[in-house]
Amino acid sequence: MSNQKQLVEHRILAGLEPMRHMDGASVAELASKTYVEEVSAGQTLFRYDQTDKTTIYLLSGSVELISRQGACHLVEGGSTEAIHALSPEKPRQLMAVSKTPATIIRINDTLLEVLQNHRQGNGTVIQQNADSDENELFAQLYYDFTQNQIKVPSMPDIAVRVRKAVQDEGKGADTLAKIIQADPSLAARLIQVANSPLYRGSANITNLRMAITRLGLDTTRNLVMSFSLNNLFQTKTPLLRQRMIELWKHTTLIAALSAILGRISQGFDVDRALLAGLVHDIGVLPILSYAEDFPELASNPRMLEHAIQSLGGQIGALVLRQWQFDQELVTVALEAENWKRNPGDKADYCDIVIIAHLHAVIGTPMMTRLPIINEVPAFNKLALGNLSPRNSLQMLEEARADVAEVQKLLSG
Repeated sequence: MSNQKQLVEHRILAGLEPMRHMDGASVAELASKTYVEEVSAGQTLFRYDQTDKTTIYLLSGSVELISRQGACHLVEGGSTEAIHALSPEKPRQLMAVSKTPATIIRINDTLLEVLQNHRQGNGTVIQQNADSDENELFAQLYYDFTQNQIKVPSMPDIAVRVRKAVQDEGKGADTLAKIIQADPSLAARLIQVANSPLYRGSANITNLRMAITRLGLDTTRNLVMSFSLNNLFQTKTPLLRQRMIELWKHTTLIAALSAILGRISQGFDVDRALLAGLVHDIGVLPILSYAEDFPELASNPRMLEHAIQSLGGQIGALVLRQWQFDQELVTVALEAENWKRNPGDKADYCDIVIIAHLHAVIGTPMMTRLPIINEVPAFNKLALGNLSPRNSLQMLEEARADVAEVQKLLSG
């Protein structure tokens, strides 16, 4: 078996899914970073539950896909089936073993994702070659993103400690209380939220231990993460300070609306809906950090917004993967403004955030630029979908005080 690396031919890559639907420049970029790999017969390509970050294609030879029940399916290189990746879902649901000597390619998932989304939602291709600060920033962002070198903000320390404690089955409310009491402001906010309209019970909560007991460990973990996120929305650059303030205001509004929608929609957790709203724009933070090094770009809102719209979702997904968030919340970062999104009949948290966006613009000029709410697939999949747009307005008006209270809790 040769150890010499050989790049995959552009024409071969262009014939695979989803590359056959990508523009030529994106396929060329992918081809310049993808090598052909020779494997011997009997080699395991991936195992059950594996969460590797590569998408594998079979070019020649044969590979056997094996289910947990022992059922086998043979894929032949060059076949119509081989146009698609081998069992691409993560964690892996199948095991793949080469039946004969074979050639494969492994594509980095992050690289494929950003190139696949190389076109913006309005159908225009992102230009990278123009001589401008915007494109200098974009080129640097794009390069670091594809090289997995982007500056990802760290998850707040207290959120990390609480998550670890919740994951440890031997730890309970007392342990969480000891961790959270180190931040009196956070402890006070958890007591407030336990007494808020979102979680209010028959008795008034007066201490942190009682609040955690009412909320539960998972909800407490999600809320600690939510309440500690505002510390990340900071910048030392005066030119970007207003943009950061606007971003946090928008984020808290979407999070509050998401929480209310989660409360009235069957099958959703309020705290998780709140967290989904808070992280939907998390990818903007690394972009603003880059803009701190480009003063002319930082002072030009139009240029900055172009960079945010181009890569914000993909970078947000990268941040959440780095923080070990599950795929459902990663999807929120990627598709929170994909109004036509409709992957299935069952509603999810991305649907919640999409509808929160549409509620947020009601009564504003932005409303005329977005779809009518009852024409969006997400609307009809939620419990809210049984209502008319007029009743949706009524729901928003009735929940206005609750939305304001949640925003106040998030902002401390």
